[in-house]
Amino acid sequence: MSAVLQEIISLLVGGISQMATGIGQGLSALANAIFLETPSGSTTPQLSTFGGLIVVFAGIALAVGLSRFVVNWVTSLGN
Repeated sequence: MSAVLQEIISLLVGGISQMATGIGQGLSALANAIFLETPSGSTTPQLSTFGGLIVVFAGIALAVGLSRFVVNWVTSLGN
């Protein structure tokens, strides 16, 4: 009985881990297709135009968020 239960559990867990591996590989391929491009004559991928725009806007959002945090912290010092 114990061996049968262990086999059932290993089948269930094995299927879940294989499914998770497949999902992870699919998401990785999708991210690479969207954010990276390999120029002709080169083997190293570079950031695509869309990926560059995402990085720029993320940097702006980070700068605005940090600036607001610093301003709020400075203004709270007088209280």
